[in-house]
Amino acid sequence: MRIRKLKLALVVFISLVFVVALAYLIGIHLDGGSKKNAPKVTKSENTVLEAVILNGDFEKGDLGWGNPGAIQKEDSGNHCIINNCSWEVRQEMNLLPHTTYTVSAYTKKGTARGPARIAFNFLDVNGAKLPQFYDIKYTHVGDSWEKIPQQFIMVPKNAATAWIYLLSEDPKGYHCFDNVTVTRTSEIGDRKITDISTDQNELMINGDFEMGLYGWIGMADQIKYENGNRFIRNGYNWEVFQIIDVNPGQKYLITAKTRKGTSSKPARIKVVFLNQDEKRVPEFFNILHSFDAAGWENVTEVIQAPSSVNQLRVYLLSDDPKRSGTYCDFDNISLKPVTDEGLKKMLIKNSELTRMVHGFQESGQYVVKAGDTVSGIALQFNIPEQELISANAFSDPGKLEVGQIIYLPQGSAQSLNQTATP
Repeated sequence: MRIRKLKLALVVFISLVFVVALAYLIGIHLDGGSKKNAPKVTKSENTVLEAVILNGDFEKGDLGWGNPGAIQKEDSGNHCIINNCSWEVRQEMNLLPHTTYTVSAYTKKGTARGPARIAFNFLDVNGAKLPQFYDIKYTHVGDSWEKIPQQFIMVPKNAATAWIYLLSEDPKGYHCFDNVTVTRTSEIGDRKITDISTDQNELMINGDFEMGLYGWIGMADQIKYENGNRFIRNGYNWEVFQIIDVNPGQKYLITAKTRKGTSSKPARIKVVFLNQDEKRVPEFFNILHSFDAAGWENVTEVIQAPSSVNQLRVYLLSDDPKRSGTYCDFDNISLKPVTDEGLKKMLIKNSELTRMVHGFQESGQYVVKAGDTVSGIALQFNIPEQELISANAFSDPGKLEVGQIIYLPQGSAQSLNQTATP
């Protein structure tokens, strides 16, 4: 009797093993679900290392982009998108606030003059545009497809949505774009992966440029690599800068390294300030460094934010308003808050080659009318377009609103393209 029960138990056990094995082979689990047919789990928040842009290779036409006329098909069958300086080739994305993303893309030179551009704007929950933005610019080397070096962007803390734009700077020509990807690389509020500096007082993001343009506005090909070190190279323009939140009335220590390139003019670090309405105030600082040798040289100065401001912009450029095509190099840019007591304890060596001008820029005003453009206003008042853009801190120069007040730098005053005398 006992032997019969043991045999029966053995048969039941073998049967169960067979059923489980068979269920595994055909993909059926004992919890009643099917591995092949289980509903796909969708997360409301994009995960780390997950691409978040829709149809970045344009193989699904204008899906996500909403501009069917811009989609092109090459002889090879590959789809891409083209655009001039229009802001219509765009996509809205739900990027998580206070996180970091990488951006990569391919571009091919078309008929446009100037670089290819990938721009980002951010909006808050009320749909208001935030002052932070990115404008990644790439100058083509040849006529075939080229990969834009990977860039990092940091989404503002109060951003609800983001827009990406693909465009050129030429209204009469176009450039091509393909394989656009935007990938999250950090947890919310956690930038340890990308924050190299451990100094909690440091306000400058990526001041050593080891992460390319991360934190900066500029052109991707301005980042140079030499002997294991990355730095940025610029001539006379207002395209290389960083936006930093500051406290009204606070003093700041600004340090940098600069190197003579092909320019016979000084290196220039210009600091301008913006109030809570994101309008530029007249006060500014010009830091000018004349070169003594061909190697890297140090710059150290102390500036103070005006009592009415919330942000500043640090511009890096060569002080060569004749635009002769020359350049100089910058690296290890730092900005830290300091106190009078702290300054007494510091051994600050001001180079005789460096001088700082604390000045005020006078300006007139112009009210935008229907049909106005930045280039048209600049031409009307005989002001360099880049100077007008910089003076007003435009985050999107292609979009002016009727009734908007434009500040006009006066040629007789200390304007952005003039080196003020002490």
